Amino acid sequence: MKDPPQPHHSPPPNPTRRYVTTVLAASALAGYLPPVGLLHAARPFGAAMRLQDLAESQRDHPEQIVLPFDLRYNAAFKLARLEQERPEVIWISTSRAGTFHAALFAPYRFYNLSFTAWTTSQTVDLFDRATRRLRPRVAILSLDHFLFADRWEEWFGTARRMHYDHSLTYIRSSLLDFARTATRHPATFRNYLNAPSAFIGTQSIFREEGFRSDGSYLYSPGHIADARLHYMNAETLAETLPRAAGVSPWLKQPIARLAEIARSRGVKLVGVQLPFIRAGIDLLDRDQNGPHGFGAWREFAADETREWLRKLGISFFDLARLPMADETTSFVDAYHLADTGAARVMLHLLNDPEFRNYLPSMDPTKIQNSLSTY
Repeated sequence: MKDPPQPHHSPPPNPTRRYVTTVLAASALAGYLPPVGLLHAARPFGAAMRLQDLAESQRDHPEQIVLPFDLRYNAAFKLARLEQERPEVIWISTSRAGTFHAALFAPYRFYNLSFTAWTTSQTVDLFDRATRRLRPRVAILSLDHFLFADRWEEWFGTARRMHYDHSLTYIRSSLLDFARTATRHPATFRNYLNAPSAFIGTQSIFREEGFRSDGSYLYSPGHIADARLHYMNAETLAETLPRAAGVSPWLKQPIARLAEIARSRGVKLVGVQLPFIRAGIDLLDRDQNGPHGFGAWREFAADETREWLRKLGISFFDLARLPMADETTSFVDAYHLADTGAARVMLHLLNDPEFRNYLPSMDPTKIQNSLSTY
């Protein structure tokens, strides 16, 4: 999905703005910034902070919207926040479950670990790290059929592998990202100096989106409008989802290891496949056969796969085909739910006695009443 275009304004000059502009202009000509000058220029935007510093800042100021400059550092940031929040319920996912927020799980404490695990091996790695010292009551896993397609692993196994314990590398790379972004879009950062917002970090300021204090993702209005216009269609899924003859047995192995860890640590596992738009379901059904079809979609829906998950102790809820009222408000694009869609999914799950049994104190009436606020 494309980032929305950013506004360009020209506020009245001030000494701080002139200094930052001068430093950044020099960097554009020379190709680098003096380290001290760069640190000074980047500090007001959160671009010179360690991930732990970002986590502590959001803990102390929960209204902040934070986004590491590179998604491969999302897990390190979120694990730091996890230690601070100590939730009873967590959700591990690609970007698909990003909009599920804490209010949907009240009165249980919830933290969203989405945007941290794009493959089954990354999922077990993150779960292991998240539950070494913390024992949540329930861990929800986004188990999408495409996670079990070989090509998906080829695409994202390395490209989106999370980086941990690289504080100096993160700061250095974050500063360079700030220098590049601010020299290309100086007005955005001049405006921020004059009127700081809740957005913290170069990319959060530039995109006007990022992670809320509960780990859920706030999409910018421009992002949503652009995505609904260009990517709310089956063609987006056809270009995004991997084709495969079927489910890969070796990609199931990390989930089996995860289940063993969960049993040893007393964490209940719940698996969910979230909805796709109706046109996308039609595409997946139509092209599910043959060596170049969506075979993982077909096999993942088979009774054999459901029995495998059951034996692992994972309660699985397949909502891929769930009809969503008013898709234009329920989705951001073909496969990402908007806040409204996330609330509607939670209402559906709470109507299932099995799911309700795991979190019996949740009140669907409050969620229903909140729909009008989105």
